[in-house]
Amino acid sequence: MPINKPARELTLALAFSLLALMCFSAHAEWRPPAQLGLSPNAPPLQLNNLAGKSIDIANFKGKVVVVNFWASWCEPCREEFEELSQLQENYSAKGLVVLAVNLAEMKPRIMQFLKGNGFSENSIEILLDRNSTTYKSWKARGLPTTFLVSKSGKIEGVWIGAIENIDSNEVKGRIEVLLRQ
Repeated sequence: MPINKPARELTLALAFSLLALMCFSAHAEWRPPAQLGLSPNAPPLQLNNLAGKSIDIANFKGKVVVVNFWASWCEPCREEFEELSQLQENYSAKGLVVLAVNLAEMKPRIMQFLKGNGFSENSIEILLDRNSTTYKSWKARGLPTTFLVSKSGKIEGVWIGAIENIDSNEVKGRIEVLLRQ
């Protein structure tokens, strides 16, 4: 039986309200993995990028990896995106890779976000987690959540919430220490 229009609108409003609850508005809080009950080893992560190419985190051993879970409807994620892109640009030559794992959105929506905000499709590697399986296996806690992974594949820590100033000494310092190891 088809859902009538008011019921469908109520269902959509409820769904978007629940999604908004997943989105942090406060600044990021750094946590070691053990404090969150996470294994020190990064879980598998193999997803397609916007071009349809399979990207596997295992191929980045020997590099420092930032894994950011985000969505275009999440305002703190949107605000953080430019800084993540800048981080990729500033440190890629030194061995940093930023993987932006999009939560359950389709490519046209992501492309609309990129174009509307002046980002190129290649500014950072965007991966498509269409059914949120990777989000769940990484035990991300809302959006945005950002994991910092060492060259050996260990989770060094997690920022829960938006990283307000990626250019800060706290953030850059953590990354630069790992890049020198």
